[in-house]
Amino acid sequence: MSLPKNFQLKVSGGKTIDIPSVGFGTWAAEIDGWCKDGVLTALKAGYRHLDCAWMYGVDQEIGQAIRESGIPRSEIFITSKAWPHFYAPENMELNLDLVLKQMGLDYVDLWLAHWPYAAMPISREALENAKNGRKNTPEEKGLLMKNGKPVKDWAHTSTNIAKQVGQEGSFVPTWKAMEKLVTKGKARAIGLSNFSITELEAVIPHAEIPISCNQIEVHPWLPQNALVEFGNKNDILTTCWSPFAGQKADGATLLKDEKILNLAEKNGMDVGQLLQSWAVQRGTVPLGKSSTPSRIKSNLDIKKLGDETMNVLDAMGIPNGAGRTVDFTEDWDVPLFTN
Repeated sequence: MSLPKNFQLKVSGGKTIDIPSVGFGTWAAEIDGWCKDGVLTALKAGYRHLDCAWMYGVDQEIGQAIRESGIPRSEIFITSKAWPHFYAPENMELNLDLVLKQMGLDYVDLWLAHWPYAAMPISREALENAKNGRKNTPEEKGLLMKNGKPVKDWAHTSTNIAKQVGQEGSFVPTWKAMEKLVTKGKARAIGLSNFSITELEAVIPHAEIPISCNQIEVHPWLPQNALVEFGNKNDILTTCWSPFAGQKADGATLLKDEKILNLAEKNGMDVGQLLQSWAVQRGTVPLGKSSTPSRIKSNLDIKKLGDETMNVLDAMGIPNGAGRTVDFTEDWDVPLFTN
């Protein structure tokens, strides 16, 4: 029995659309100029799902790769994400328009809010002229900063986060602005990213267009069982950023974990292939990234794993969220990842 090639996203009108069960991630803060070649290699290898975001700063490269691939736009599922300083309802469409213009597209398949907190822009004009390249400063991106941290827009921040710092906020007005992008045909589906159960629960009752997806960090060190299960019960698909995990503070990496290496060898796979297969077999969508052509190809070649292998991987979670490898709580001075 093979693993599914597609999952379904719930969209407006009670309908669903297909989303490929393996995506190709396009974030790489430390690497210059890799994206166009990486995306082109991925598309030629058979990927039909690209995970993107305005803040990644590589939209033009992605658009070029799509055009050079010769693959019809209708055959490629494209996700992108709004950055928090565009969360004021009047600015949400502008953020998507900037993405579409840079990519040379008319619509995205899935539009997500990247984080559950909102930030203040310098001005509307600054947003209209925002430059999102990797080397552009926060100010050039239109983001208002103070003492090296984003200035918060508490009014449009999730109630959960705002309350923890003695503020009042609600993400719901931003969600309503996202719904309009579906009715205008600029996004086929909408969803969230890095939202906790409490933060999802605050939006669900107000969602006339369903929350189709929640994109979160997920890998064997951080399986996010409760959040994935909550999503399943509410028809919210979980997509997984950093499915190979990053580097922990002590320098440890999942890709070099002895258990992982042994399981990969036992199953005749490389490590990325093993971790992608685990994610899909759990009913989630991994968004692995690589700049190495051979790994790009093997990461797509998912295979059904035996119960013994799944049990070992399922048991690798580090308690109390200590397996998390990416956390901007201190960088942004925002209490993230709290239920």
